[in-house]
Order: sequence, then structure tokens, then C-alpha cells
Amino acid sequence: MEVLRIRLPNADYISDLLKAVTAVVEEGTFRATQEGLRLTAMDPAHISLVDFELRADAAEEYKVAKETEITVNVEELVKLLRRAKKTDALVISYDDELRRLNVTLSDMRGGKERLFTLNTLEPMGGTMNPPSLTFEAMARLDSDSFYEAIEDSKPIADAVKITIRPDMVVVAAKGETKSAQHRFVSGGPAVHEIDAKSEVSASFSIAYLEKIVKPGKSLSDELEVRLSTNRPIKLSFPITYGRLEYLVAPRMD
Repeated sequence: MEVLRIRLPNADYISDLLKAVTAVVEEGTFRATQEGLRLTAMDPAHISLVDFELRADAAEEYKVAKETEITVNVEELVKLLRRAKKTDALVISYDDELRRLNVTLSDMRGGKERLFTLNTLEPMGGTMNPPSLTFEAMARLDSDSFYEAIEDSKPIADAVKITIRPDMVVVAAKGETKSAQHRFVSGGPAVHEIDAKSEVSASFSIAYLEKIVKPGKSLSDELEVRLSTNRPIKLSFPITYGRLEYLVAPRMD
């Protein structure tokens, strides 16, 4: 029985979104409701978490016969979606009896359809809800500039210290013989907003931040950073018709 059907004008958008999900997990459970698709999952090391949502109004057609949980290998699904051409429309449907996800790429101009199937996986113990956290400071930054700061820190150390002050955001890395520091000053082109009453800071793995920010910046020019001292960092990429947010645990060296 087909319990889910989604039609989108092209595959690029959801392909890029799901690629951003694979920055944290290879496999995941999507909850399909009348409101949209939602996935919240942690990586195997429990260091990072992704909270993803694609709202129903993102689709030309969105039908859910009943609320359903679908566990898939997200990386394999992205590989199938990457086969799409720019002129292809996309239909994703799910048969809960066969436990099979169907991906149809339709070239309307060429009168051609390509159908791919992906067997779903055993449930992973149900979907989870993101933890409820409060943060002491927030900054909205240019995502490319923040990614550049992470990349510049890679030759220096394996972790960066992120500091939000009332007047600037600082990304700093320190090794045994060298260091690097990026300052994003309030009012500058890379800073859209800072909301901080005092200085807060925490350190995070460069590898985790890089995996998250690289696909995220291709989806949004802006990155919202929420931080408290020595607590997890929240990274949010504003997207159309959905949500893409991450939590990363701090390094406590």
C-alpha cells in the first residue's frame, strides 16, 4: 500500500538537503506526517545531532495516507537522486507492505521516466526529539566566511575555540608552534546580527564542524550560531520550506 507520495519539480533541492543530513548520519528514520518529513538523529559517537524537516508545502504534491516512519540508508538515497538531470521532475513514494521506497525521475520534455527502488531498513527504535537547550548568545554570520575560518584552522589544530562577544565573534585555533584567529566584527559584512550580553566560548572538533558547515553553506548564505560557555553549539541554516539544524558537543580538553 502506498502510504506516502511526494512530487517535486526537480531533485536538486532535496538531494542537497539530504546530503547535509549525511554529515551526521548514514542511516536515519524519517517521520512522515501531514505537515511534512522530519528526521532527528545523532551520529554513532553521540557528538553531533541533525534536526531536519521538509514541510509539505515544499512539494507540488504531498500525500500521506497515515503517519509513517521510514528508515533508510540516506547516503544510498542521495546517490540515486544524484542521477537526476536538471530537467527531471521527482516523485518519491513509499509502499509500507513491500517496505520499498520508489524514486521516479521524469523528463517531461523527452517523454522518459526512470524508476529506482530502495529497500528500507529495520526500524532504529523510533524517532527522537531534539533536546531542549537554552543559549546565552546568538550570532548570524555569513556561512561562507565561517567555513573559511574553519578551513584556515585545519593546519593549526584539530579543534577551534568559538567565542561570541557583544561586539564580535572569534574563531581561534592554537597548536604547539602556530595559531590562527578570525574576528567577525559587528557591523561588518560577514555579521548580520549579534545578541550577547557577555562573552561566552567553547571549543569544538574541526572535523565535525567542517562536515556540517560544508554542505550547509551550499543551502544557505546565512548561518545562525547559538552558544553557551562549554555547552553544545547550535548551528542553524535558514532554508525555504523546512529546517536544517545541528548540535555539536564541546571538546573538554
